[in-house]
Amino acid sequence: MIRILVLLLIVPFVELVLLLWLADHAGWLTTLGIIVGTAILGMFEIRRGGIRCWRRIEDSIDRGELPTEPLLDGLLILISGVLLMTPGLITDAIGFVLLFPPTRAWIRAGLRRRLARRLHVSIEGMSDSASSSTACDDWPGAAPEPRLGAQDDVIDVEFRDAE
Repeated sequence: MIRILVLLLIVPFVELVLLLWLADHAGWLTTLGIIVGTAILGMFEIRRGGIRCWRRIEDSIDRGELPTEPLLDGLLILISGVLLMTPGLITDAIGFVLLFPPTRAWIRAGLRRRLARRLHVSIEGMSDSASSSTACDDWPGAAPEPRLGAQDDVIDVEFRDAE
C-alpha cells in the first residue's frame, strides 16, 4: 500500500518536471502536440484493441476454452490506452511498451506466473473422482464442470410477491 502511495506522489512530480523540461527545450506547442497526440492514440487503441480482444474472447468461448490469454491482453491494452491518455512522458513510454505484441506477450507471461502463484481456485460440488481444487497453472484449459445432480439434495421453492 505504501508503494502505491509513493508512486502516486512521485510519478506525477517526475512527469511534471519532464514536461517542463521538454517544453523548455522543444517548445510549448511541440509539448502540447505530444500530449494531445498520445491521448488521441490512447483513445483509438482502447477502442481498436478492445474490439479485437472481445472477438478473441468470443472465439475462445466458442471453442470451449477459458479466454485467459485474450482477457489478459485486453487488460494490458486497456492499461496501455489509459497510460497513453494520461499526460506525461513516462506514462506514454509504458503505454507504448504495452502496445507492442512481443512486449505485451512477455508482460502477460510474467503476470500469468504471478497470478498463478497468488491464486488458488477451489471448485465446490465436484465428485471425489474429479479434482476438488485446481491451481491457476492449469490455464488455459478449463477445470471440469461440477456435475449437476451429483448430490441428491432437492430444494423446493415457492415464490410469493412481497407486499
